[in-house]
Amino acid sequence: MMRASFTMLLCCMACSSAFAAAEPQTDPAVQGSATVVNELSERSKIPESELNTLLADCNASQQSMYFCAWRDQISADRTFKQALADKKQAHPECKAALETNVANWERLRDRSCDQSAKKQYGEGSMAPTARLLCVTTETTRKTKVLERSRGCRF
Repeated sequence: MMRASFTMLLCCMACSSAFAAAEPQTDPAVQGSATVVNELSERSKIPESELNTLLADCNASQQSMYFCAWRDQISADRTFKQALADKKQAHPECKAALETNVANWERLRDRSCDQSAKKQYGEGSMAPTARLLCVTTETTRKTKVLERSRGCRF
């Protein structure tokens, strides 16, 4: 049991390392912008100077991994919202359908990511980070689908 937990932790750390080291999955201008760090600071109630230290090396600690994952989730969400706004502007007749679709998708995404994180980590301390990584991945995927879609459906 201990060996399995340790192996899962190592896998998560490797995944987080790969995630943090990889090219940003969202718009690079948004990913590292002061706006995202400012929003993260407002949400977490942690001063930007402290966050910048945590975000400087996403592999430095579990706390750094968590805040890097949270930063990336905020960035992915901002990119998704911009793509959605662009779609609504291009297709104003789709506004209601898009909003319904997004609300349903977000509910399913969040439930799925909650279950995935719980399955991997139970109530462990890595579960919130795993959930954020899942939400970011799914949001980035859905943004690409939205950007390629035509009309009201995506």
